[in-house]
Amino acid sequence: MQGWRSVEELTRWGLARSPVVMVNEAHDGMARCVRTRKVGVRIVRAAHEVGVRRLAMEALPWPGDGSAGPIRVLPQVQGGYLGQPDMQELILAALDLGWTLWAYEAVIEVTPQTDPADLLSTEFTNWREREQAGNLCRLLRDSTEEPLLVWCGNGHAYKESAQDWTPMGHHFVALAGIEPIVIDQTVTVDWPGTPLPWVASLLTSLAETLESMGGTAGILREQAPPPWNDWRGVDAFIVSTDNQFT
Repeated sequence: MQGWRSVEELTRWGLARSPVVMVNEAHDGMARCVRTRKVGVRIVRAAHEVGVRRLAMEALPWPGDGSAGPIRVLPQVQGGYLGQPDMQELILAALDLGWTLWAYEAVIEVTPQTDPADLLSTEFTNWREREQAGNLCRLLRDSTEEPLLVWCGNGHAYKESAQDWTPMGHHFVALAGIEPIVIDQTVTVDWPGTPLPWVASLLTSLAETLESMGGTAGILREQAPPPWNDWRGVDAFIVSTDNQFT
């Protein structure tokens, strides 16, 4: 199949077309596909070669002064995503290159009166997605000339709504007036409890191609095999033989 390229080539392709590239990792609670973060290290290094120096991360806590950043050291937190060694490896890859980190998560105030069920509602989810998009827009307005790499979880970066859910990527396009390039890493991961038999058969058909590229490769959506070529909310995929959750 034509169109396969390295992670580095795909990163450069995205940044040549937009000043904002959004990439996701795959996680389910504290379980995650470590490969998606290790590929993130490669993406950071490739982005550095073409001038990127800022990384906005959904997982970052806001600095104490309430600003989004810049954050120049590894946040010292107990537990959570930031306590996981593969996430720390990704963050340090950027910091070691002299990058700055930026928070953009919605500021969520939980009080003793908060009903946990409310935090799982569609209304809350859509509010959170809008807040994330707005925070990213403010980062761009504060530094209009600098490209930005955005690191998020799962489907937040998708640019199309799905039923009653409107993801951050869709809001971002509307608010910023910028079409980001969205690279999805989740299409082949082994989601806990939700096996997709067609993924296994498709990976079998791609085995020779992926082996020749070290087990992980990128492809543009319009060049991807079905059904991936019909996923309108993203621009490209990273496909891998390493899909295990830990």
